[in-house]
Amino acid sequence: MIRMLLILSNAGGRKQFFGRPGAVGVSATITISIRSQGINRYSGSLTKPLELGRIDPSFPGGEQLFLRHPASGREEEERLPIAEPGEIDMSRRQVRLERLADGRVGIHNLSGTIPLKMFDAPDVPPGATAESGLPVTLQVGRVVIALAVAPAEEGAADALLLRTLQLPTRLSDGIPGMPSRPLSEVFAGVSPEASAAMVGWWRSIIAVLQSASNSEDFFQRAAQALLRLIGLDLGAVYLLENGTWRPAAMLTAGTMSARPSTQVLGRVLSEKRTFWNRVDPAVDVLSSMASIEAYVAAPILDREENCIGALYGHRSLGGAAGQTLEISQIEALLVETLACGVAAGLARLDQEKAAIAQKVQFEQFFSPELSEQLEAQPDLLRGRDAEITVMFCDLRNFSGVTERLGPAQTMDWIGGVLSTLSDEVAAVGGVLVDYVGDELLAMWGAPSPQENHAVLACRAAQLMLRAVPAINARWQPEIGCPTAFGIGLNSAVARVGNTGSTRKFKYGPLGNGVNLASRVQGATKYLRVPAIITGSTHRALDGTFLTRHLCTVRVVNIVEPVDLYELDALSQGADAVRAELFGLYETARRAFDAGNFSEAASRLGDLLGRFPQDGPALVLLSRAVDCMLHEPAAFSPVWTLPGK
Repeated sequence: MIRMLLILSNAGGRKQFFGRPGAVGVSATITISIRSQGINRYSGSLTKPLELGRIDPSFPGGEQLFLRHPASGREEEERLPIAEPGEIDMSRRQVRLERLADGRVGIHNLSGTIPLKMFDAPDVPPGATAESGLPVTLQVGRVVIALAVAPAEEGAADALLLRTLQLPTRLSDGIPGMPSRPLSEVFAGVSPEASAAMVGWWRSIIAVLQSASNSEDFFQRAAQALLRLIGLDLGAVYLLENGTWRPAAMLTAGTMSARPSTQVLGRVLSEKRTFWNRVDPAVDVLSSMASIEAYVAAPILDREENCIGALYGHRSLGGAAGQTLEISQIEALLVETLACGVAAGLARLDQEKAAIAQKVQFEQFFSPELSEQLEAQPDLLRGRDAEITVMFCDLRNFSGVTERLGPAQTMDWIGGVLSTLSDEVAAVGGVLVDYVGDELLAMWGAPSPQENHAVLACRAAQLMLRAVPAINARWQPEIGCPTAFGIGLNSAVARVGNTGSTRKFKYGPLGNGVNLASRVQGATKYLRVPAIITGSTHRALDGTFLTRHLCTVRVVNIVEPVDLYELDALSQGADAVRAELFGLYETARRAFDAGNFSEAASRLGDLLGRFPQDGPALVLLSRAVDCMLHEPAAFSPVWTLPGK
């Protein structure tokens, strides 16, 4: 166990000693981890003096929470914001941590008012300094800062004295400040051969960046660039998945070692920087790094600046690359540039996956043509008022079939029937809004306006009814009875948009007109017809549909009476027999509405003599006979439906 010495220097210069003496090896890596509200916010290493405090809004270029950067005006010091600007229990410059020559750490309380709480040691007052062995933990406000010694990798604690670029390059970075000297001056003394080599470098890098934007082989190209441009013996792209480094591409020169340094990758992950250096020649010959001369590794960052991978390479002792063993800063910068290209390629793949997922989601509701339109104009999905036609379709005898078949076979039947009916909806530009048990909800007129939405909805209803023979041929042998369903249609202004939630998308309509369409579907059971439309839908139709005015009804929970019309399943009124039936019914209905019950009953009796199975005629005859037997005091032709 590491023993600890804490030396507290107060404002008067007196030093007080607490704890027991102890220090760590000078070459050991000191790690720093920061937790806030029980969550690990940052992990890194203490390589140079590090200042911590809340975000300083006046910092040039701005600061980001838990993003380490060089301190302003202090080249040998770094700064890490660990609290939001509004945190009153922390100063902008709260604490300065530095590694001391004997392996301990110096803890400087930079605040003039806020003390540092020490765990297992006296607090550090404002303006005071403490020295401590490791491990040591301190707290300011809601932030806990822990310093410890990193475990060595197979005896290689001194093998990686890595150099790093000042700041990592991120996808979210803007355009940096322009250099003070133009390229013409910088390369004025460069030989034509060197200039040509430089041009070749950048062309190769451009090729990698282009592949990241339009092809799938950018992992392989980036690994190839490490071997060919930087002259490495191993070039690899690693992706971080569930805490494990998985190689996405790996190339070697000859038979060189393909084993990476987990310590280098760990530093890249914790600090999100590009690291490079030679391995100490005195490394243990039994270490995994004994055959490696130099390393370079750059982080691959996503748009939220999380490290999701690394571009990694190394040179082996006596390697096949035949290059000088030292890796230069410009080579490290090239590796970081390539890592940015890989990050851009991954971002493109994520966007493509999201677009595919969105398209699949859209096509569950919309036709392929409308899905493409919505990809180009996603604003169409925003909530708005629209003139639409709504359809409800409900399967009959669902409970009886379920009782006979059981859940598994019932699900197969429901899925098969609703799939067939859904195909007919999509065939005429309808939007599949939802399935609720054995019921289908669809609409026309949104998200893209359709002037003939009522016509399209009625055509879909006809197609669905004409599909019944094929449905029965497939399912009647299995369920033991024919499949039947009722369709209700209503045209009205409704609010359309995402009627689901932020967790589950469901595009559909809301409003009284939607409720009425559901009630109309229920009316098909009482009037014994497969498809009924309201007066508003009927007024929007052209002359190609055969319909009959069934009655005027008052439905549950809707005050205003509504006219109901049967929509014939036959196309464009081509059946003369059906047209005659509808004409005879119309004459009888008018007599009933006028209060001539005996005339209506007589005409309905003649009609049923020719068409004994006509449901609406049977219902109207029953109403006429009832009025003859119990003559109402104040007759109204409006029929109050007995249920939904």
